[in-house]
Amino acid sequence: MSDPRQFRIPARSRSSGSRHHPVLVLAALLAAAVAGAALVGLASRHGALAFAGWLDLGRAGDRLAFAAMMGGMGAAAGAALGLWLALRRLARPASICRGAAAGGAVLAFLSVAVGYMAFALTTPPPPIHPFLLVQLRFDGEGWGDLIVEGAGARAAIKAEDLAFRVDEHGAASAEGVFPMGESAGIRAVVLRRGDGEVARFSLDLPGDPPATARYSHWLTPDRRPGAARGVEMRFRIERRAVR
Repeated sequence: MSDPRQFRIPARSRSSGSRHHPVLVLAALLAAAVAGAALVGLASRHGALAFAGWLDLGRAGDRLAFAAMMGGMGAAAGAALGLWLALRRLARPASICRGAAAGGAVLAFLSVAVGYMAFALTTPPPPIHPFLLVQLRFDGEGWGDLIVEGAGARAAIKAEDLAFRVDEHGAASAEGVFPMGESAGIRAVVLRRGDGEVARFSLDLPGDPPATARYSHWLTPDRRPGAARGVEMRFRIERRAVR
């Protein structure tokens, strides 16, 4: 009968066969760090944007800067967490590297929490600015080439979101929004064609007027040359948060 001891694998051979190759270990650690940084970084960035929107704090630039900072901190936390998870599986018993990775992950996650708290405590809500909303209606055709602008104290004020429309009955209308500064109001709404003035509606609004609940009655132009007889305007003031 053969001796069963000759089939035993020496202890040194067993230990050497169970070791991980250093290159594979480094590749696994790098992959874990990159995956953790990507996942946690993206989650932290989107969470920061949702958090700022939920609290309605800051303007668009403030929110993007906050999201970028939280995304970077989250990426650092995710990388440390990925390293700790990989080392927990590959390095037994506990090692200094595992402890350093765990401490880095905890510190980074605490930094993210502090960043959220600092943003909530130090960032003001978006500013509120007044806007002049105008509606125009025209009699007949040939109004689509008009330029509508506001006459301020020092310069013309360009309209935002100016749109001309024609309904099923052929009636033309237009709607526009004018931003209003706190120091300079809007003296009039002016309709131009080329370099010539077609109509002017005097308003003499202050720079920071209160909001109005509804539109005014329909107004006729100050001057009524032949081209301006078929146009009317009404307006209201709306206060909006500028994000």
